[in-house]
Amino acid sequence: MKLEAFKKFSTYEVAKEIKKENVWSYTRVSSKEQFTSNGSVQNQKSVAHEFAIENNYNLTHEFGGTYESAKGDFTRSEFKNMIEEVRKSSTKPFAIMIFKMSRFSRSGSGGISVVHELVDKIGVHLIETNTGLSTATPRGKNAILAKLVEAERENIERLEFTIPGMKNLLRAGNWLGTAPFGYNHHGPRVKDYERLSHKQKLVLNDTGKILQKAWQWKIDGKRDFEILADLQTFGISITKQKLSDMWRKPFYCGVSVHRMLDGEAVLGNWEPMVSKDDFMKVQKIIEKNNIGYTVCKINEKRPLTGFVTCISCGHKLTSYEVKSKGLHYYTCQNKCEGSTMNAETLEKSKKEGINNLFIQLLEEIELKDGIVDLFKKQLRYSIDYINSDDLENEKSIKKEINILTDELEKLEEKYIFQGLPKQTYDKYFIKIQTEIQDKSMQLEKVQNKISNRDEVVDRCVSISNNISKYWVSGDVNTKLKIQKTVFPTGLVIDAKNRQYLTKEVNTIFARIPDLTRDTEGQKKDASSILPDASYLVAGTRLERATFGL
Repeated sequence: MKLEAFKKFSTYEVAKEIKKENVWSYTRVSSKEQFTSNGSVQNQKSVAHEFAIENNYNLTHEFGGTYESAKGDFTRSEFKNMIEEVRKSSTKPFAIMIFKMSRFSRSGSGGISVVHELVDKIGVHLIETNTGLSTATPRGKNAILAKLVEAERENIERLEFTIPGMKNLLRAGNWLGTAPFGYNHHGPRVKDYERLSHKQKLVLNDTGKILQKAWQWKIDGKRDFEILADLQTFGISITKQKLSDMWRKPFYCGVSVHRMLDGEAVLGNWEPMVSKDDFMKVQKIIEKNNIGYTVCKINEKRPLTGFVTCISCGHKLTSYEVKSKGLHYYTCQNKCEGSTMNAETLEKSKKEGINNLFIQLLEEIELKDGIVDLFKKQLRYSIDYINSDDLENEKSIKKEINILTDELEKLEEKYIFQGLPKQTYDKYFIKIQTEIQDKSMQLEKVQNKISNRDEVVDRCVSISNNISKYWVSGDVNTKLKIQKTVFPTGLVIDAKNRQYLTKEVNTIFARIPDLTRDTEGQKKDASSILPDASYLVAGTRLERATFGL
């Protein structure tokens, strides 16, 4: 039998006319300087167009065309737009063309996951026009993924090489990164040629010499808002967060506790702004302010001991127990007339106990249900006002990180393409990488501070709504915390008339009666009333309103 009869069973298909595939392109550089000076983006575009023509592709969409740092994939708006467009497009391109895979991503495993999504889930390939590599073939896909892995591996190797050297520099008393506020950085790697030096020197500048006064003001008992105002008169504008950070940095007393020192403290080679003794004095002040109260052996039945002052003589009330009767009393240390007062109101009591009077005082300033929404609105507004410096600080740090990342990428391009000596490259890489790490840690701290607004608001409302109940049911330490929080400077009592006089009320609680009156006096909807934020901002420490309950 002739074999011709079997041809109809073959799975071979006659080649059809090759369809012209649609492709997209993505181009970018890292910095504005590159974008405006070296023509790299235009070159990437030209190569993409030529590659499309040579390979019979139809280039339909172009993304990028600007400067975006590759420190993160989805922090780049053009990159993000391109990926979103691929996901939602009903007509998917055959491939996305990139001049070089480093232009696509430098995030290592993050970039690989994007490639897997494009190729394996969506069915869109990547083509590197510089080499012709394409994920359309198994070998090409493997090579492209290997390039992304290689970029990550190089970073790891650099760190393994540079970290020991960085540690040795720190242990020798040097500083890594940008000189802290108040100092000028002189050394071999600085940008300002006037400060070039063969050896690192951190020198107190004019601002630093004025900041020396701030340390003494702090020791003398001035509060931070007063110090900020005083510094302003010298022409120094500094945020309260930056001032608070300064108090806590051993750098300013000439000591380095860098995280790369593995818990060691090293004496630095720079002129201290403040002595070590004075630095520790400030730490004690900060610790005292942070706590706001001390744990003491005050009897649970007499928590107002030492907190209430006699109006007649100005002495603090002390207290005692008549053990035979189990009765508790407060009394003035100076034994003023009528200053011995029962702590609790009992059936046979002729006068109200001052513990009970204190509960009534708390009830007067409790948040009423009718103004909860208004109070929340005011509180959110106030927190945003207080956090405005943090929000600006967040923007500033992000901008600084972007600039440093751009510098790192430009350094790498000079090393790879322009023959920058390896020794020079390593020196500057250490400096920039360290600064990026420091700024990233600063950013994380700032973002943590501003991320819990709603949690703070809900907690403040819960406490403000039930402050008297918390005081009644709490142990002695809870009572002390509440007392100190609501009335920071204590209370004065008119013993003769059994009446409390408030010297200072925490501004959160002080505003509640005003809000209640404002609401009751308005015919319009209370939710439209938004008092000025300054009522709650001045002197308020919102985090203290939760006082660990």
